[in-house]
Amino acid sequence: MINGKIIAGIIISVLIILGVYFFVSVGNVQQSGNSIKVTGTGSSVIEDTRTIEITSNGFFPGIVTISVGDNVTFINKDTEEHWLILEILDISQELPQGDTYSFVFNEAGTFEYYDNLNKDFTGTIFVE
Repeated sequence: MINGKIIAGIIISVLIILGVYFFVSVGNVQQSGNSIKVTGTGSSVIEDTRTIEITSNGFFPGIVTISVGDNVTFINKDTEEHWLILEILDISQELPQGDTYSFVFNEAGTFEYYDNLNKDFTGTIFVE
């Protein structure tokens, strides 16, 4: 029978390993202007998530490069409602203030999106 000290030791070890992984992964982020690119080996079992904020000035970042299998979460940080459109994927999603919408990109390509309520708000996701 395994006692509580062994279980606690295993849990603490797993948390330390995850913490080290996080620190190593953060070193692979490159930012330039309104674009973020995350590089890495692609050997992780955990899918990566990128966040795109919607504000009164549009999408930030406006250009994102991700890997196949990564998740992108849009979050409306504006006081107004927005309506996310990704025509190529047949996505039309209402986003009231504070709401989020997430999507996993399972194929490579270039995916342009915009706000249906303000067509000047546009962005691009490059999936490699």
